[in-house]
Amino acid sequence: MAIHYQILGQPGRDNALFVEINTGQAIYRVQFDCGEACLRDLPVSQIQAIDALLFSHFHIDHVAGFDSFLRSNYDRADRPICVWGPAGATDIIHHRLQGVTWNLVVGEPGEFVITDIHADRLVSSSFLAHERFVTIHPHGEKHFTGTVIDHAEFSVSVCLMDHGTPSAAYCVREKPRSNIDTAVLARMGLGPGAWLKHIKDQAAGPQEEVQIGGKLFRLGELREQLLVTTPGESIAYLTDFRLDAASEGRLVAMLEGCTTIVCENNFRNAELESAVRTFHMVSADVARLAAQIKPEKLILFHLSDRYTQAEWQDQLEEVRAVFAESYFPESWSIGMPLDR
Repeated sequence: MAIHYQILGQPGRDNALFVEINTGQAIYRVQFDCGEACLRDLPVSQIQAIDALLFSHFHIDHVAGFDSFLRSNYDRADRPICVWGPAGATDIIHHRLQGVTWNLVVGEPGEFVITDIHADRLVSSSFLAHERFVTIHPHGEKHFTGTVIDHAEFSVSVCLMDHGTPSAAYCVREKPRSNIDTAVLARMGLGPGAWLKHIKDQAAGPQEEVQIGGKLFRLGELREQLLVTTPGESIAYLTDFRLDAASEGRLVAMLEGCTTIVCENNFRNAELESAVRTFHMVSADVARLAAQIKPEKLILFHLSDRYTQAEWQDQLEEVRAVFAESYFPESWSIGMPLDR
């Protein structure tokens, strides 16, 4: 398995994040936010293949490009378009769907399933293309335990933060991988065979036995000796919120072990008062957060156009003074160091 990602949009403009999770058997595509012109960085075939669209919040710089997504996907036939966002997502996306004249969609496929993320529950509804996206079809609600997508191969978790309005911080994680330690296998004098798949099958109880070379072995004992479990890759999407002690603790707990963090850097340290007033972080907040989580790398995005390129570099250095593995996206040509 592997996670690949692409920061969409240019420095000082609207930004978003596109993530691919390659399981080896299939590729799943997840889009975070939909700012103006961000989807221009993706071919139409990729936009049409997006499996989930997740919004941090619904300020215009995070939703202005939704029409481009809608144009490519309104009549998707093979599966629903699934959208998540903080409370109010259903109303906002419904209004966006209603901002178009749909007089030629009789008999067309296409379904949007929208889920509102509340602090304690998930509430879902759907809208159908052949009904001109007029009628709301409630799907009910379920208890929210911190995860919005729980696939066999990966999960997407959420921490609701404060941007004067709820803003969702997300983390995509591959599920842990279990592999056979071939060195131990050789030391035990055991040869390969179909029994190895049986060891990985957690549906088989530890007391079950397999026959190898004429001898019986308990699965539990073989697992203890042969299986090596390693965490998968992970990536977090963090933008537009203010930290306090309680929310910082919740966020750090959700992101424990995260390997890549994509995070806003909207304010320099000198503008703390403005950052607090508009519910953003400054460079020192971003750096402190990364220093606690210790990802392999921190990618800074969502820069402000009120700054010059030189000031963007100063922001980067403010963060790097505390957390050295901090970079701008590789696709941005605004000087070094870049994410490579």
